[in-house]
Amino acid sequence: MPQRKVSRYLKITVIILLVLILMGIAAQWFFTHKVKSILKEKVPAELNLTYGDVSTNVLLGKISLSDVSANNSEQNIDFKANSVTVSGLEYIPLLQNGDITIGEISLEAPKVVYHQTEKDTTSKKEKQDPSKTYTVSTLSIQNGTFHMLNKTADSTATVKGIDFTLSDIKFDKETAQENIPFAFGTYELSTKKGYYSMSALEFIQFERMQLTPDAGGFQQFVLRTKYSKSELSRRLQVEHDHYNLNIDDISLTDWDFGFENDLPYFHLGEMQLRKPIFHVYRDKLLPDDTTHKKLYNQALRELKMDLQVDSIGISEGLITYQERLEADVEPEELRFADIQATISNLHTQGKGDVAIDINAKLMDNGPFSLEWSFDPQNKANRFLAKGSLSNFKSESINPFLKTNLNAEVTGTIQQMYFTISGNELESQGDMKMKYDDFEFTVLKKDGLGVNKILTAVVNLFTKKGEKTDADGFRHGDFKVERNQTKSFFNYLWINLKEGLVDTMMGRGKKKD
Repeated sequence: MPQRKVSRYLKITVIILLVLILMGIAAQWFFTHKVKSILKEKVPAELNLTYGDVSTNVLLGKISLSDVSANNSEQNIDFKANSVTVSGLEYIPLLQNGDITIGEISLEAPKVVYHQTEKDTTSKKEKQDPSKTYTVSTLSIQNGTFHMLNKTADSTATVKGIDFTLSDIKFDKETAQENIPFAFGTYELSTKKGYYSMSALEFIQFERMQLTPDAGGFQQFVLRTKYSKSELSRRLQVEHDHYNLNIDDISLTDWDFGFENDLPYFHLGEMQLRKPIFHVYRDKLLPDDTTHKKLYNQALRELKMDLQVDSIGISEGLITYQERLEADVEPEELRFADIQATISNLHTQGKGDVAIDINAKLMDNGPFSLEWSFDPQNKANRFLAKGSLSNFKSESINPFLKTNLNAEVTGTIQQMYFTISGNELESQGDMKMKYDDFEFTVLKKDGLGVNKILTAVVNLFTKKGEKTDADGFRHGDFKVERNQTKSFFNYLWINLKEGLVDTMMGRGKKKD
């Protein structure tokens, strides 16, 4: 090729490159100027947006703001972030229809503070249809923080270390009318510490949380009373339990949530609770709470949501219960250890019975089982409970009996079986027991000696295994009227107590 022609091609190439560079510089300048203009003129004044530097890349459709701060007094929200980056902005949809199509929005170390206020129920803003379509392929948050504050600026909810990705986000005229006003695809959430104030008395806390559309879980989950036992008693007008629940691990699988017919729903395939340890304390020196206590049928039926949990599994559990009956007597605990349990078909609007199957060791030695079922849709609040206790060394429960009933007992329950069926108002059941050398000791009121007269009377009426059937069981039956100001577990205990009395002090014969 002649030298003159090569030189000509080279000049043309250089000119084209210079034109492209100049066009790129102009496009970059125009893009940056447009972005700044939009941020200055188009962002609503009530948002109070401020930021440090703006960096853009027209070729990548990228906009990045540093040291971002915004607040909206109408929405009671404050927002800060180290940076907010928008990338992958597509120009063709923007130029053709004004639609916003973005590859990714990334927020680095965002901090959101929401200030709680009383809801204004007198006026509702009408939903306005967006004139354009907004789509985002991916929204990502790194190391975020969320705080919810009440009127006195005390935290009612806090979540730290939030890492979150959400894909295929779309907001348009159709989605704007839904309870969740945008459509989305998959998501992944992980957090570090979280806290939520359930009420004036209790809070929830966890060390870590993970959620995806298919599974999730919490580690080191805590539900606890905010005050010590003595401080709680000073604050209460009527009795209220003091709670201390710790769960090593909670796992969730096959779950879904949302709104349907303006009602929230939560559906869950399986929940597993590993090593739940639950300590409950009640100060009986306080006045009784005489409000009506709902049985679980009614409580579930009246819950304002569609709840369906197919299965809940509990492993390696522990429950203890204490009652303070005397100001100067330290209460002992009733203890259920090595709890293994399943709860099936827990629901608010579904069909069939909720079924609970529990196995534990009473006072760490007597294997105890309970099968309990009820239908939330049954308006009479009917339930059925069946259980058993075997090889129970009764001396192990003496510390609890001594502080709660001023009594002690010796002997062994070889086997005990009971069935209780009831409803909102009354229940009935039967029991059979096989036991050895049962003997009661009734203590003096101060617990420092034996009331010999009452001890003799009680043991006079306690049958020493007489009038048993061919298998060595004594039988009893009972009826109980429910005190509707007491809980279901009080109802269950009253039934068991009546059954024990009739079995050990009654005729011992099974009714035909």
